[in-house]
Amino acid sequence: MVLAFLAVLALAILREAPGTNSYALLAEGWLNGRFDTDSCFDGDCALYKGQTYIIFPPMPGLIALPFVAIFGSDFRFFMVLSTLAFAGTGWLWWQIFRRETATRDQAILLVLLALFATPLAFVVLRGDAVWFFAQSWGFLFSTAALYCALIRRNALLAGLFIGMAFLSRQMTILYLPLLYVLLLDANTAWYRIDMAAVRRALTLAAFPVLAILIYFAYNYARFGSPLETGYSYIFPIEWDTVESGGFFLRLRVRELGIFSTDYFLFNAIYMFIAGPHVDFAGRYLTEMAGFDINGASLFLVTPLLLLAFLGKWDRAFWFGVITCGVVMGLTLLYHSNGFSQYSAQRYALDWLPILLIFLGRALKPEWTSPFAVLLTYSMGVTLSMIAIGGILAG
Repeated sequence: MVLAFLAVLALAILREAPGTNSYALLAEGWLNGRFDTDSCFDGDCALYKGQTYIIFPPMPGLIALPFVAIFGSDFRFFMVLSTLAFAGTGWLWWQIFRRETATRDQAILLVLLALFATPLAFVVLRGDAVWFFAQSWGFLFSTAALYCALIRRNALLAGLFIGMAFLSRQMTILYLPLLYVLLLDANTAWYRIDMAAVRRALTLAAFPVLAILIYFAYNYARFGSPLETGYSYIFPIEWDTVESGGFFLRLRVRELGIFSTDYFLFNAIYMFIAGPHVDFAGRYLTEMAGFDINGASLFLVTPLLLLAFLGKWDRAFWFGVITCGVVMGLTLLYHSNGFSQYSAQRYALDWLPILLIFLGRALKPEWTSPFAVLLTYSMGVTLSMIAIGGILAG
């Protein structure tokens, strides 16, 4: 099954076309000394004072910068870059799970789960688009931060990588309290305040604070306010042409706002209840006609993740669960649940690395065989969603 995933990835890389990832335009603008761009490859750009802006955080643009400098905005190997992030992510999880699990077999199974039974596989396959490219790198950086806290025991590096994650996916800045707890010795109280605690906190926070300041300055340079990311100016009416599959998102943003409690029911159902759904048509309802591009529940596609709650409920677990809950809670109020996605809910990737840590800690040796069976199921469902969704999308 892994070979099938890799074959699909190789085919996607060969078929990638130029002019699909707006980070190419962002990098080209920087090379020309501009924050705005002449055009937009997707619908999530901002129109501000007559100029077009790529609103997404800048770190993935920096990754693309040298390649755009060489090949121009027609650079068409973003999926190669997202595949490199995918490979790096796999290596990091192998290092983490070797320590956090009881056996080598369990570590292998957990790496396969992280790579091929979560939305990560889908976003890597769609690295040609700005949203998915950012998520593939954000997942790598947040994983690297956890690796540096757990394995390297290095507060400075953990802070560096979570700062880079923040500049790819903003919600990951909320990892900081958990990272601080993971860096503590077992007999050190998390609430203890002494010079060692102050040094640890300042070391951990140094790069994240710098990243926040950079982001504030970047926002101010573009929109005149450090807290304005550009989302207030997306989906301008001037750019409306014909209704697309995502037109409801434009209506949501214009009439309800970026965040609203009105979105909670929709997002919660897709996060916890909805399974993969194929629409059938024809006289006998036997012809596949469409796939629900709002995705499926992560916990239905990969129920093994729930085993994380059978481990030890220590202080790290509680800090982790609270962090996951806060990040998830904010996304449940967001105007989009990750549209479009032929996968489980991809916004879960913002908090999923945390849950994977505690899944590794909870897994018992005697669970290995049933775990492998259920993992095969989850990988099969994930691959089927990608394949069926891709076929129906043309």
